[in-house]
Amino acid sequence: MRGFRNIVVHRYGAVDDEIAFEILRENLPDFYLFIDWAEDFLA
Repeated sequence: MRGFRNIVVHRYGAVDDEIAFEILRENLPDFYLFIDWAEDFLA
């Protein structure tokens, strides 16, 4: 995910929508973990 973030944020190259979707789909549990962490932190 870190490498993907760097590409998106710093625009190191064109982002292929299909590749981006696959990366996000495969790493969706990471987003849920972050949401849970953020909710606990802000509570």
